[in-house]
Amino acid sequence: MTHGVSLDWLELPPALDQARLPMPPSTADFLQLAQLANLLTSLFWGTNDFYESPENRLAAARSRGDFRMDYVVARLADDADAPGRIVGYGFLGLAREPGASTAEVWVGVHPGFRRRGIGSALLGEVEAEALRRGRTTLQSWTDNALVDPAAVGSGPVFVRGASLETGLTPVVPPAGERPGTGYPAVRSDAPDAAFAAAHGYGLAQLEWCSVLDLARAAGSALQVESASTLGEDYELIGWQGRCPDEYAEPMADLLGRMTADAPAGGLEVAPEAWDVERLRAEERAREAIGLSMVTTAALHRGSGRLAGHSDIETFRDLPQAAYQGNTLVHPDHRGRRLALLLKAANVSRLLRVAPTTQRLYTWTAEENPAILRANEELGFVPVSTHPGWQKRL
Repeated sequence: MTHGVSLDWLELPPALDQARLPMPPSTADFLQLAQLANLLTSLFWGTNDFYESPENRLAAARSRGDFRMDYVVARLADDADAPGRIVGYGFLGLAREPGASTAEVWVGVHPGFRRRGIGSALLGEVEAEALRRGRTTLQSWTDNALVDPAAVGSGPVFVRGASLETGLTPVVPPAGERPGTGYPAVRSDAPDAAFAAAHGYGLAQLEWCSVLDLARAAGSALQVESASTLGEDYELIGWQGRCPDEYAEPMADLLGRMTADAPAGGLEVAPEAWDVERLRAEERAREAIGLSMVTTAALHRGSGRLAGHSDIETFRDLPQAAYQGNTLVHPDHRGRRLALLLKAANVSRLLRVAPTTQRLYTWTAEENPAILRANEELGFVPVSTHPGWQKRL
């Protein structure tokens, strides 16, 4: 027990049974966790663009063949008015690749209960569990500084029992720029960076989150598509949702290249093996959380293989926003501005299939100048810094 708080690992409920009162304890606990997670996200962004329903969070947490996630929570142990209230949580994510030594970790604490050692206690518990499971390299991605709140429609978020003086404002100005980029640097005195440094985590990679105002995106996307000089060597194809059977094998091959080809900075990355079975399992997992993928791919006519693809995630619960997924071009087909064309064509596809979507978010590593240039050409503007931290036990 830490300062009147107890820690325990959550037992996932088989379903969120909210019709029966009193609710089963596992349901009540998971609903508390989901509510706290959404609060912490909205406090940073000042919007609901990253809201995750309890049902979707539960579906995403269920163990899969390639990944498992476990939650630990911090409960008030001595509060007569709210016994068992969850005021903080952490998660441990484990990829199930053979020989994997990395783990994804994260902790968050309600702003009214910070600076009491709760976050440190949660992180210590998560790290100990990772080590027990044979993982010695820990990685965590955090929201660091909100650079352009107007671009995401950000507004103040109010929490009962806490004032804005506690740092709840979602606006955190950047501290300078990364040399030679024109993009903001990590703010070292922001809560996430200070906490990471205090617990032995070093900055391993920096991504910038950028957003595209889709009300103004059609012209830029069409201009890129019209200027393409690919000729007869490639054909752009696309789909929404499940990958068509005839492209499933080459699509799995492309996904298998992501861990090897995508910029990783200083992060330790284990190779992933993809086949059609894994692709279909991933698609079923997406369907379970209301996620539909909008995909554009480049078919190389000479070989009949996919030369590259770009995909965008849309969620049933979040019709106002969409989220850029992978954009990858096979090394044999680079140098033809295919990545830019794929992104532009997929923005156009998104506008056709989901015309009410207002914003498209994307995350791009600082060591990926080609995609950063593509984003700028399409009209994306940087809105936040998103650092990746790493610690070896």
